Amino acid sequence: MHKYFKLKCNLNKKVKYYVCGFFLSILLTIIPFIITKNGYFSYFIHRFTIIFCAIFQIIVHFICFLHLNNIKKNFWYLISLLFVLVIIFIVVFGSIWIMFNLNHHVLIK
Repeated sequence: MHKYFKLKCNLNKKVKYYVCGFFLSILLTIIPFIITKNGYFSYFIHRFTIIFCAIFQIIVHFICFLHLNNIKKNFWYLISLLFVLVIIFIVVFGSIWIMFNLNHHVLIK
């Protein structure tokens, strides 16, 4: 009986963690949408709000859904995540750089 109760309490912690992460991600999606749709603030504040909510939402996803909250335990997961982010950065900004140079060389006459 004690094992069942301990398992149930642990399961409730995990479910609460996922539900909290889900509601935070929904909230961090709705806030920039409402602020931008209704035009409450200036263009600079819109951009700042969207970037801030996006970065905070990435952090919430890393902690609540990918379980990267313990650095010592998940050291290799963090290293592989950083490697993937570097590769994505190289591919995205390399593609933008190539397209910019192609556009620049085509327009010269």
